[in-house]
Amino acid sequence: MSQIFMCYSRVDLPITERLAGLLRKAFDHVWFDENLHGGEEWWAEIVKEITSCQHFIFLMSEESLRSEWCLRELDEARKLRKHIVPILVRARVQVPDTLEKIQHIDMAAGITVEGLNLLYATLVRYLDNEQSGLRVSPADRRQLERLWLFINGRYIEVLNQQVQGGKIDWELYTAHVSKYLDLRSKSRTGFTHMALEESFEAFDDALIRLDGQIGWTYELAEITGRPFMTEPTTASNDTYWFEKYQRLIRRAGDVWMRHAELAATIRRLLPDFDVLKDY
Repeated sequence: MSQIFMCYSRVDLPITERLAGLLRKAFDHVWFDENLHGGEEWWAEIVKEITSCQHFIFLMSEESLRSEWCLRELDEARKLRKHIVPILVRARVQVPDTLEKIQHIDMAAGITVEGLNLLYATLVRYLDNEQSGLRVSPADRRQLERLWLFINGRYIEVLNQQVQGGKIDWELYTAHVSKYLDLRSKSRTGFTHMALEESFEAFDDALIRLDGQIGWTYELAEITGRPFMTEPTTASNDTYWFEKYQRLIRRAGDVWMRHAELAATIRRLLPDFDVLKDY
């Protein structure tokens, strides 16, 4: 399934709607934020759509290039290594160097047959190249089985529950998360399949941020003879501790979301790989 995310400024809504209507005749899923109104839930929906898309279309105008949210969406697409397609929708726009390096499509004078055909060709050519690399190598599969032992869905669920509960079993944590991060850091090449490596990198980033936030928020203590990371005894005197805790909860949620996206990528590339199994 080919999915397209369209990033635009509100002033460019008319051309965004016309272009989306034309693209929907040829592609499975074309999305832009027609009904969302900001806030945490809104941004979570945006990230979800960017993560699931193959193509990120950026409609360039002075307004979109100055928009905090448009640039934030573009940055997210870059981090996830999405196929970015800049489309110039206004004349006399100063294109930044980061986008100037990417071949853009000029629709400043409106949507033309020539411009639309060029856009279709760009999208289809990318899909053809992506499809040619769908096969996962035996080496990638072996590496996946080694890593999944430490970050299978059951443990990620346990970790999320422990973070929410304020008491992290440190021996279990180091046996899973620390071991996983150590294995990933020692891997010289990562996965040869680009989509698989990109999904793991996004998960790694979220996990590393959580790891740092745990050390910043909790302290190591012994409970019934076992080490746990728990709320420090000085928390009540720490003006900023609750903010740290709230950030920790968000980090744990990010890990959960990135893990779900990683599992979805694995299911797509390796349908016979049981993502629920403790390998």
